[in-house]
Amino acid sequence: MTYYPVCLDIKDKRCVVVGGGKVAFRKVESLLEAGARVIVISPKMNTSLQKLINKNKITYLPQEYKSGDIKKGIFLVIAATDDSQLNAKIADDAKRLNLLINVVDAPKLCNFILPATLRRGSLTISVSTSGKSPALAKKIKEDLQNIYGTEYEDLVNSLGKLRTMNKKA
Repeated sequence: MTYYPVCLDIKDKRCVVVGGGKVAFRKVESLLEAGARVIVISPKMNTSLQKLINKNKITYLPQEYKSGDIKKGIFLVIAATDDSQLNAKIADDAKRLNLLINVVDAPKLCNFILPATLRRGSLTISVSTSGKSPALAKKIKEDLQNIYGTEYEDLVNSLGKLRTMNKKA
């Protein structure tokens, strides 16, 4: 499959993550970095997610997922459970509502996939293998970390200011 690369504005948008483990936590972290309002559905929670709940960073529904938990008004859904049948049900429910759905490690159930992403402030570099080898995408991202250091954050900010000044001139 060939994917269309895009960067989504999810600031203040409601995003649901189903799952309470370390993979769910990584997905929640990246959603929060982008400014999403995150809702986590899971009967159990790992300690990292519990800390986010305690700090009121996420909304937590302490229950098994059921149809109806995702509905209109949700922008994006990530299924990150260790139950492939449940993940398929979540994907079906989201697709019926025309929502964006990502099922971790199951690209055939998704209508979008998440690339390996390196961030340096406003600079975002993403690597995808179209779901064929996430390990290779991660390796390439790690290689890019050595090429594009933290100084690129300052460079992007400076170039942004210059661009604004040039537009005004």
